[in-house]
Amino acid sequence: MSDPLASLVKKIDDTVHAASGKYVPGQKLGVFVIMPDSPGLADQLRGLAKSESLRHVNLAIGAAPPRYEVNPAADMTVVIYTPGRPGQNVVRANFAVRECQLDETMSDEIVAALANVLPK
Repeated sequence: MSDPLASLVKKIDDTVHAASGKYVPGQKLGVFVIMPDSPGLADQLRGLAKSESLRHVNLAIGAAPPRYEVNPAADMTVVIYTPGRPGQNVVRANFAVRECQLDETMSDEIVAALANVLPK
């Protein structure tokens, strides 16, 4: 697990946590970081979730629902969708990322897109 990825996931989690008391109970706020499967990845993701004490980010391996429009050539895809009742969420941002492209600028762009869907 790269440092830029760990840093991004932590920023996302902190951003969602800051808004967690501002949306209606029962609504689900969606942020998924989706990666294709590789040997040892599940253990790495569990380790990341534990070491960063993630509360609001879903780390997923494998195929995503078609509506997420995941790019199969990406090393990971970050999908951000609106808070709402399950099944009524709308995808608002989708970032297909190669790990070598993930830097502070791209991380800030992803977090800014997330901030746009969070309640103020």
